[in-house]
Order: sequence, then C-alpha cells, then structure tokens
Amino acid sequence: MRDNISQRARWLACAVAAALAAAALRWWQLSSAFEPPLGLHIPGAQASVILVCVLVMAAAGLAILALPRGGRQPGREYRWDLLFLNTGELVYPALVVLAAFFALGAAPFLLKMGLSQWQDYQQARAALAQGMEVKLPSNNGMLAIATAVGALASFLGLLQLGRDGLRPGKRGRGGFSAALPGVAGCVWLMESFRAHAANPVLWDYGPLLLSIVCGMLFYMDFAGLSAGAPRPRRLLWMAGMTLILSAAALVSALAGATWADVLLLLSQMLAAGGVLWRLSPGLENPPITKAKPRPQTPGAGSIQEETTHE
Repeated sequence: MRDNISQRARWLACAVAAALAAAALRWWQLSSAFEPPLGLHIPGAQASVILVCVLVMAAAGLAILALPRGGRQPGREYRWDLLFLNTGELVYPALVVLAAFFALGAAPFLLKMGLSQWQDYQQARAALAQGMEVKLPSNNGMLAIATAVGALASFLGLLQLGRDGLRPGKRGRGGFSAALPGVAGCVWLMESFRAHAANPVLWDYGPLLLSIVCGMLFYMDFAGLSAGAPRPRRLLWMAGMTLILSAAALVSALAGATWADVLLLLSQMLAAGGVLWRLSPGLENPPITKAKPRPQTPGAGSIQEETTHE
C-alpha cells in the first residue's frame, strides 16, 4: 500500500508541478514576449526559451519515471483494462465524469458559433446571387458544428468510462468509450487549425494544437488498454504531457475568452488526471490472469482462469 501511494505521488507531483510551471510561463510569455500593437513574437524572449526548456525537461522526466523497473512474469497475462473497473475508490470515476460534463458544456458554445458562421455564409451567398459585391466568407461553420457533435461524443464516451469505474461492465467496452474523445479531438484539431491558420504568429496557437494532438494520442492509448494493444507506460507519459500542455494552452484560451476551448481543455486535463491517479500505482503491479491447469481426465481437458490483483 505504501509503495502504491509513493508511486502515485511521484507521478502526480511531477505532472502537476510541471503543469503549473508551464501555465505560469505561458502567462509570462503572453504578457512580455509579443510586440504591441501587432502582437508579433519577439525572437529569443526569455519566457519563450524557458517555456520550451520546461516542456522538454518535463517530457524527459516523465519518460524516466516510465522506465520499467522489473521484468514481466512468464506465463501470465496482464489485464491492464481491469485497473479502470470498480476498485472501491471514487477519485478516478469522479474526475472522468466531471471531464464528461466539461466536454458537454463546450457543445453549446461551439454550436452557437457554428450556426452564426453558417448564417453569415448563407447571407453572403444570397447577396452574391443578387449581384451585390460582397466577399464570401472562407468558413461556413460546418467544422464548428462538427466539433460540437464531437464534444457530445466525448461526453458519452467519458461518461461510460466513469460508469465503468463505479460498476464494472463487460471487458473490452472501455476501448470504444475512450476512443470517442480521441476521434472528437481530430475534428477539434481541424477547427482550431482553421481558426488560427491566418495568424502569422505560431506561438499564439502552437500550445493549443500541441495539447490537442497529445490529448488525441492519450485517448487512443487509453482505448488500446481494452482493445488488445496495452501500452501502459506510454499511456502514463501521454497523460502527464496532456496535463502539462493543456495547462499552458488553458492560459491562452482564458486570455482570449474562447470558452469552448477552455472547457474542452479542462475536460482532457481531468481525464488525464484520472488516469494518472488510477494507473500509476498499478504500473509495477498490474492485474494478471493466471492459467491453472486442472487434473486431466482421459479424453478431456480444461483450463481454469483466475484473475488476481497482486
């Protein structure tokens, strides 16, 4: 028990400390590393250099924590998906359910923005049809509407993961649930890139795009636990980096009052925190399925499976 607590404390302390440092540095960068009034990036700004160094050091530190410290026991099947079923503690399911409702909260903002863009696009088309000289908008709002649908899919997937954390469901169901936020992240990435594509300052939207990409990979690895492709150490690394990069992007989203991005970033931060909480203690001691052969009878044979959590 003491080893589990220390393992969890190491991961959470490193990830949360790096996330707070990244958020503080991003705030410093926004206030000092851009030239007014155009907002062009100042080359070699201290805040930018230190932020990059902190992110690289955090990635290296989490990679060192994820290094294996013991060999696998032969003849045993490791069931990483069982870690996220009911174990009697409420922190993981509470974080994931809260993440689900943050994702749901982003849907109305995205839908309102998409419908507004769609109406502007249709009005411009109608004006062109009447022979008026107007510029047709480059965005018809469909990506924003698709991102709203993706936020709803994230809500459903995360809610199912939280439910499985309270009441064990059938094995393998968590793979599909965790994949939904990852697929939704693809649409969110396209919408975020479209919204910032005309911005010549890469630093303005770089942290947001990096956090979305890392969150997508995190959800895909999470889904792999129940889909026969478990990579638990990489998943922990992805969860930590998702928390850190999202914290930096959250500062930008709050500064720009883009509430849909704020809610979606908070959602994936909470989901990553839930995985860090539940998976890190089981990293060195996962559930296993041991096969114990029964005494053989002539012409027949059977295998009894017993699942344990050592």
